[in-house]
Amino acid sequence: MTGFHKLYTLDGGSRKRLSVLLICLVLAVTLIVTFVLVSKKVQTSTTIPSSPQAVQLTLAPEEERTVQGRYLFSGTIVLARAIEKYANGDYAQPFSKLSTFEPEKYDGWMADLECPVTYNNVSYQKQIDDLVFNCRPEWLPNYSQYFNFVNLSNNHSNNMGLDGFLETQNHMDEAGVQVVGNYDPSVVEDDCEVMALPVRVIGANEKVESGELPVAFCAFHYFFRLPRAGEIETEQKYAKIMPVFGFMHIGVEYLPTAGVDQVNVGHAIIDSGAEFVIGNSPHWVQNGEVYMGKPIFYSTGNFMFDQLDYETQRGLNVDVSIQVGYDDNIKKWLEIGRNCKVRRDNCLELATQQGLKKPKLKLIYAPIASSTGNRKVTQKGDAVLQASVEERLGWASMSAQLGQ
Repeated sequence: MTGFHKLYTLDGGSRKRLSVLLICLVLAVTLIVTFVLVSKKVQTSTTIPSSPQAVQLTLAPEEERTVQGRYLFSGTIVLARAIEKYANGDYAQPFSKLSTFEPEKYDGWMADLECPVTYNNVSYQKQIDDLVFNCRPEWLPNYSQYFNFVNLSNNHSNNMGLDGFLETQNHMDEAGVQVVGNYDPSVVEDDCEVMALPVRVIGANEKVESGELPVAFCAFHYFFRLPRAGEIETEQKYAKIMPVFGFMHIGVEYLPTAGVDQVNVGHAIIDSGAEFVIGNSPHWVQNGEVYMGKPIFYSTGNFMFDQLDYETQRGLNVDVSIQVGYDDNIKKWLEIGRNCKVRRDNCLELATQQGLKKPKLKLIYAPIASSTGNRKVTQKGDAVLQASVEERLGWASMSAQLGQ
C-alpha cells in the first residue's frame, strides 16, 4: 500500500496545476456548447429570402399590419359648353394641370359629373340658352386616368333623358370607372353602390401589398324635391355591416351658407350610418359642420366648369385618409373586394353570408382648395385661395371638433 500511495499521490504543486487545467477544460467546453446553441438559434430565427416569393412570406404578422388608403373627393365637372369649345378637340387639355394635386399620393379620386356622356351633339348656343349639357365619350380616357369613381346623382345627368343616362352608366363601366347615383333618387338600386376601394396593406417591414376594401358609397339627389320615406334609409342595410361614405346633391345655388334642407338631409344621411357627408349643388364652397362626431361638407363648389365669377371659380376638395388594423376579418373583406368593381354586384350579400364584422375605420380629413373657370385650366389653389376656402368651411372649428 505504501508503494501504491507514493505512485498516485501528487504533491501540492502538482495538485494546483491539475486544478487549473480542469478549470480551463470546463471553460472551453462551456464556450463551445454556448457557441453551438447560439448558432442554431440564429439559423432558426433568420430567413434570407432567395426570391420575390420568399419576400412575400416575410411580411409582418397580421397583428402588425395595417390597411391604409387616401382619397380625394372633388366637386362639379362639366366637360361641355366653354370647356369643350376652348379645348378645341384636345380631350386632354382640361386635365393638363391636375398634376398639381399630386395624384400619385391618392389611391382613389371621385368627382361629380354633371352631364350625361353620350354621342349626341348639342350646340354651344343651346347649352348656353337652355342649360342642356352633353359630354362626349372621347373625354373618358383622360377622365379615367385620374378619376376611378364618379357621382351621377345630380340635376344635369338626365339632360339626354333616361336613354342618355343609361348610356352614361355603360360608358363609365367600359372605362373602368365605378359609378354611384341617379338623377332620380327613387331608383334605390343606384342610390348606394358597394365600391372596391383601392387600399394598401402595409407590414412593419414596410412591405406593401395592394387590395380592394368594400365600402358603400350612397349618393342622393334632392335638387328638385325633398327625400321620400325609405330613400335615405336605403343606406342602413349597408351601414350595418360595412362603412358608408355619404354624398348629397341639394341646396339653393350661389349662396355661401347651407340652408335648412341641406342641413336636414345631411343629418339624415349621418343618422342612417354614414361616416361623413360630402355635398354639392350650390356651385359655391359653403360651410361645414361636425354632427354626431362626423363631418358634413355642405358644398364642394365647382371643380372643372366654365362659370365666370370668383365664387364659382374656387372649389373644395376633401382629402380623406383611412386606416384599419389587419386581421382575419379584414382579410376576408379584402378577398370579397376583388368582386366589387362591377355595378350592382353582390358584395353586400357575400359579406352578410360570411358573417363579416363591420371594419372600424380611422378617418382623417383635410380640405384642398382648387381653382377653375372660363378659359382657366383647373389646378390646385395657392396659399391665399387655400386660406379663403378653409375660412368659408369653418375648418379650424371642424378640425378641432374632430380631434385632428
